[in-house]
Amino acid sequence: MSAPTLGRTVGNGALAGAVAGGLGAAALNWLVEPSIRAAIAIEEAGSVHEHAGGATHDHGSDALVSRPEQVVLGLVTVLVVGILVGIAFALVHRFLGARLPGRTPAGTTMTLAGLGFVTFTLAPALVVPANPPAVGDPATVDLRTVTYLGTIVCAVALAALVIGVARSAALRPGPRAAAAVALGVVGTALLVAVLPHAADPIPGNVPADLVWEFRVASLAQIGLMWLAIGATCAWLDQPRADVPDRARQLVSA
Repeated sequence: MSAPTLGRTVGNGALAGAVAGGLGAAALNWLVEPSIRAAIAIEEAGSVHEHAGGATHDHGSDALVSRPEQVVLGLVTVLVVGILVGIAFALVHRFLGARLPGRTPAGTTMTLAGLGFVTFTLAPALVVPANPPAVGDPATVDLRTVTYLGTIVCAVALAALVIGVARSAALRPGPRAAAAVALGVVGTALLVAVLPHAADPIPGNVPADLVWEFRVASLAQIGLMWLAIGATCAWLDQPRADVPDRARQLVSA
């Protein structure tokens, strides 16, 4: 079977991204949104308390976009981002898949999905954890943004080193795998220790359980999207014999 065309690669990536975006939107609505609503309620309660001595302040009355519109916009954004990430994922695997660990194309596809989750989601979340609306200091936005992007760059570089060790011909398979795992663990620990601690403190009026529920749900949502992209691309990229060839084989048998 010949390699898939560039158009088919893009189409497979877009379809995989659409599947991931749909699942991600569902997870956002069912897993993440309850924590967001609870955090907004706490934020609005604090705002009303601050303005109790004068005119009351309605958090939603002066918003440019209403909360229901924000929810719909968020779901659509997840779907669109999923499609774009799926296309980029398929193109990266097309040109770099042969350099990834894995005995089959499906194996390299899932390896790439795992690396994507670790480098673009898990590593930044360890250094700059996601927070619900009621948590966050506007004065630290720049520090958090720079730290977040710097973490991704460092994580991508570390992933490249781990892949290089995992594919090194200078080591036997057993020591090679052990060295790659050790490099990944030690490198991740160093990244977390060296990079600035940009996490904002949790206000006293926000339950810690709510913050952790939001963080875990956010990781689960994005992890589900990476898993869906990898699994769907792996299934779509499987070589399939043409229908006439199969018919001829059945007739000849």
